[in-house]
Amino acid sequence: MKKLSLVGFSLSVIFLIFGLYLIFIIAPESETAALEMEMMQQANMGDYSVSLFETPGYAEAFATSEKKVDYGMVLLLGSFLPFLLCIIPVFKKNKLAILGLVFSLGAFFIGAAYGSHMFS
Repeated sequence: MKKLSLVGFSLSVIFLIFGLYLIFIIAPESETAALEMEMMQQANMGDYSVSLFETPGYAEAFATSEKKVDYGMVLLLGSFLPFLLCIIPVFKKNKLAILGLVFSLGAFFIGAAYGSHMFS
């Protein structure tokens, strides 16, 4: 049970760090890219002969704006594994498993906030 809780705790810490990276690095970049896309759309408002994806920088801004949701889905689905690994040792009152369970739930809620459009 100690090895199982150690593996679950390690994975939950990795996913929690990934969630913090999503919050502090990816989300602000995504918001900035969304604003850039909006400015490009307003600048291209009357010109229907040019597609928005042909506008320089629009495709990169679109990809950057979608990273937040993509990484959030990876975090949302990936945080299930440490949760499942830590749930069994929790019944044996293993403190490392309890901490891993809390960290994996934190990563799950970060992923749910950014991976789904729950808070859009």
